[in-house]
Amino acid sequence: MDEQQAAEALATVRAHEDRTRRAARLPWWVYAAVFVLAAGGMALNDVISLSGAKLVAVLVLVVLAVVFATSRVNGPAPLGRVRGVQRRQPFVPWVFGVVAFIAGLGAWLISRYGSEVTHDLADAVGLPGYPNTVAGVLYGAAFTALFALSQLLLTVAQRRQPA
Repeated sequence: MDEQQAAEALATVRAHEDRTRRAARLPWWVYAAVFVLAAGGMALNDVISLSGAKLVAVLVLVVLAVVFATSRVNGPAPLGRVRGVQRRQPFVPWVFGVVAFIAGLGAWLISRYGSEVTHDLADAVGLPGYPNTVAGVLYGAAFTALFALSQLLLTVAQRRQPA
């Protein structure tokens, strides 16, 4: 009888952990916002002549303003508030290594081939005067994918962690 109760208790705990894990996931619109902010920031450079330093400064100020406003309204941990639960995310070295490697590879590819590819692609899709918009869409997709990969790998690392 004790074995059956223990098995039922374990099943209940695992179901609760699974529900908590699902509740802690970021909503879809966070990924959309990452994409829109990255793509929009680059597209602004086609409309308003911002140099690279000015664009970075504007983007940093916008992000800081959003984080400040969110933390003032909701308290600390904006991503935890977005999820609806306060999830603890420990530092996982192998996840950091994988994401850093992929980000470094992407940065190297962008520095090596970025402007040529975006100009050629802008010409190919019929937007020859808007290479930064095309670059923004590409970079937005890359940043969003990298962010989603980091969240996925953290979830996998937490599932592998012994109880």
